[in-house]
Amino acid sequence: MKRWMAFSVLSLFIIAMLSYGIFYYHEEQVERAKVPIKGEITVYTDLPNNLTTLLADKYLEERNVKVTILPLTEEQMTQRVSSSLADTSGDIVLTSEDNLVMGAQKDKFLPVVNERIDEVLDTLKDVNGYWVGLWYDPVVFVQHDSFYNEMGRYITTWNSLQKPGDWRVVMTDFVASQNAANLLYNMVEYKGEPEALSYLLALKPHIMQHAKFLSTPIRLTALGESDIGIGNLSDAQQYVRHSYPVKIIYPGDGTSYYVTGAAVQKNSKHKNESIEFITWLLSADTAKYMKDNNFTYIFTNPEVVEPLDSLGRSLVLWPINGGYTLEGKQLLLNHWVSQVRFRREP
Repeated sequence: MKRWMAFSVLSLFIIAMLSYGIFYYHEEQVERAKVPIKGEITVYTDLPNNLTTLLADKYLEERNVKVTILPLTEEQMTQRVSSSLADTSGDIVLTSEDNLVMGAQKDKFLPVVNERIDEVLDTLKDVNGYWVGLWYDPVVFVQHDSFYNEMGRYITTWNSLQKPGDWRVVMTDFVASQNAANLLYNMVEYKGEPEALSYLLALKPHIMQHAKFLSTPIRLTALGESDIGIGNLSDAQQYVRHSYPVKIIYPGDGTSYYVTGAAVQKNSKHKNESIEFITWLLSADTAKYMKDNNFTYIFTNPEVVEPLDSLGRSLVLWPINGGYTLEGKQLLLNHWVSQVRFRREP
């Protein structure tokens, strides 16, 4: 009897706590609904929906400002910022550096300068304030531990990567996405087209696969199916976080990187609210929130510490400007396809 009494008391206590929790949550939602929305901005973007939704929800929670996300494909975004006939509605664009440079050249954006934006390095923003970089994703080498413990520790530069040897490399096909092709464009800008294509041709004997997705080279290396994966740091850090047997190597002779940034549209009806949102995106707290949710980029806010590689080294970036035209990109891709990817040996 005493046993049933104790069980009944415990059950009633649990039910009471659950009921209180449900009631408290309901009351909190009701109170939140009573608070009027302070503002609303519209953002056009070609970034992944899971990231933009995460940021929009967090901003509504913190600032009580609604962020309406209008997703575009990479092609649609490029058309929007490059054509004088494209739609100019909305307040903000979140997209790649190349698109932002084109938009600034087409007089699509308002110049914006404040203390937070001023702290961003000049190489990661428009010097006249038409756009600012928020974060960037460098290209790195990822090596499987078994390979690193033998030959890998000596393969730490682009130069050493293309030397004769029996190591297997996986990289993403440049035609697969704008992000993947950025390595080609950056390498051509840094080395010049003849030297860049010659380098990629020398690397070709090591390439066991041109993957279709950005994360595939890292995944195959983490699983031990290749020795080295050439991919983005953000993808590589996911596998390190989950304790896969890999090493992240920053190329010692510098590397390519893909900048994501923001700009306020010239016809925005909510300029002040838009500037406040971009300033929030640049904050250290937002960077921490993104990293806590597995978006592990390098942030342009100098207060956010850059991660070191597995050798304890800092990142070296190629001195590049970006802003490549559609015609120039397509021409380089065509040359890579004909002179490297599907080149017929004599």
